[in-house]
Amino acid sequence: MEERIRNLSERAEFLLVISISFAYFISSSLVVLVLRIHEFELTTGRLLRGIAVEIGILLIVGWFLSVRGWRLSRLGPRPSWSALLAGIPLLIACYALYGTARFLVVSAYPAAANLATVRMVPKAPLAVVIAFILVNSVFEEALVTGYVVTVLAEQGAALAITASALLRFLYHLYQGPIASLAVLPLGIVFAAVYWRWKTLWPLIVAHTIANAIAYAVAASRAV
Repeated sequence: MEERIRNLSERAEFLLVISISFAYFISSSLVVLVLRIHEFELTTGRLLRGIAVEIGILLIVGWFLSVRGWRLSRLGPRPSWSALLAGIPLLIACYALYGTARFLVVSAYPAAANLATVRMVPKAPLAVVIAFILVNSVFEEALVTGYVVTVLAEQGAALAITASALLRFLYHLYQGPIASLAVLPLGIVFAAVYWRWKTLWPLIVAHTIANAIAYAVAASRAV
């Protein structure tokens, strides 16, 4: 089996990794849209399942790529204080970009402001929420940014960055029209930052803080 994996083409590797990593999340996002689900209760069971699924996918993809000759260092260097702290200005820039994108969408199509979005209702202990946020941030940035941009680098920055941003957009469709459209420029910025500096850590920090703020806001509204 390992011999067959090693003999796969680079295109076959890419398609397999993307399918394993994102098919479930993209299809789930589409189901939410089709069924018009507007509220999720983030229970302990749901978050633990999310953690298990993402860790499971990371282990499967990690094993598959290791057989293909990949090493973790290919995605970038180990964390440093400068790389971690760079996540803070990146987060601020992304909030500004998100707000601008939202404003432009609503300005062009005012009715979008009244379209339903998915409301998250946290009902899990804080430790479980923190664990989920951390795993999710590493999962997304390692795969949708690190892997996609690295593999497509030979095709040029435009394709690599666009592909990463579009994938991120697809599995965020469940969030509703405004949020999912605003994710596009965020995906472009994250991929561009990785393209330029080849480190995932600012992205992981920004993603983690953004998720923590989103969960805090959702929790405050649920009270």
